[in-house]
Amino acid sequence: MSKILVVSGEPSGDAFASGLISSLKKTGENISIYAMGGENCRKAGAELIADIKELSVMGFVEVLFKLKDIKKILNRLFEWIKLNEPAAIILTDFPSFNFKIAKFANQFNIPVVYYIPPKIWASRYGRIKFIKKYVKLVITIFPFEQNIYEKEGVKSYYFGNPLYVLHNEDMKASKIKEGKKENKEEGEKEINLKGKYPVITILPGSRKTELKYHSKRIIKSIILIKKFYKDAFFIFPFRKEIDSSYFGSALKNSGKISGNWYAFTDSVGFAFSSSDLIIAASGTASLEACFYEKPVIIFYYLNYLTYILAKILVKIKYAGLINILAGDFVVPELIESKFKPKNVFKEADKFLKEEDYRKSVVNKVSLVVSTLDKGVDPFDSAASVIYDNILKNLKNV
Repeated sequence: MSKILVVSGEPSGDAFASGLISSLKKTGENISIYAMGGENCRKAGAELIADIKELSVMGFVEVLFKLKDIKKILNRLFEWIKLNEPAAIILTDFPSFNFKIAKFANQFNIPVVYYIPPKIWASRYGRIKFIKKYVKLVITIFPFEQNIYEKEGVKSYYFGNPLYVLHNEDMKASKIKEGKKENKEEGEKEINLKGKYPVITILPGSRKTELKYHSKRIIKSIILIKKFYKDAFFIFPFRKEIDSSYFGSALKNSGKISGNWYAFTDSVGFAFSSSDLIIAASGTASLEACFYEKPVIIFYYLNYLTYILAKILVKIKYAGLINILAGDFVVPELIESKFKPKNVFKEADKFLKEEDYRKSVVNKVSLVVSTLDKGVDPFDSAASVIYDNILKNLKNV
């Protein structure tokens, strides 16, 4: 039985990697899959070598405090690769970590696939030299990325954005459960939205560092919105693999927010589809929010030193993926110093009161989102490419 190693480093990567793992298992090849991932990868049939919970960190400065843990996990993976010499290694995003895996794999002539490659178009374009040297092929998730890699002589493919598949699956699950959602702190209960307006879904982030920097600003924003919208209700969706305890404690300890104002759920699809407005931390989830034909506000706050370094390294004008794809501020962004409760309220109030503005933004978002659909299953298509380029030859080795 041939072995494949899949490496992801955060919740979104775990979700994407799990979809690919499921599709690889459908190729019929006699393979076993191992992973650094989370609950999604495990459920898809991979044996976990390392859990992404050990690496829940974001930002240049914050990484410094996790270097010991990162090195420990890297050495664990290096040792596994050396002992098992897998037939292929599939890397999912997480470039600073995964580049070390790719370089190590090269010592054993193990082919490396980069599924969701580094965003070289945003920063550190010079990484293309590394990819040329150590990566056999890349599979992109944005339409313009394939052209960049092919222009540089890297074999690349684009089959649409895999968030579409995850989005559809989540929507189906939400309809089946009909509003009964798991409240992480109180057990499963029905979220009753009757008489609530506006219903606002807020995604504070998935990493501990994000929750640390975002919680106070979100809490103050909630209080301000509630002051002017007495019947406002807030939904906080945290998928099961994300620890929501820090944010839950922050809400309770604020002393100003009633438990009747909000609910937690593990169904992002239910939260998005039930909302009048979505306020999301910049990242994969902010793009997913745009699939639901609802107005979206994007925010983000970093450690100040991390922000300064990011400003130096990042060469694009926009933070939100939907705005990057559009090449324009399709939805409002409140980044760093702009992420203040009064600004959150201002943008929310405009969406809730100005129907024409709301419709205009939603229509623009829908046009951008339509470019992410290639009409094929991106997981199955990616698995087929990996099979044709690598796994098909295993029988002859």
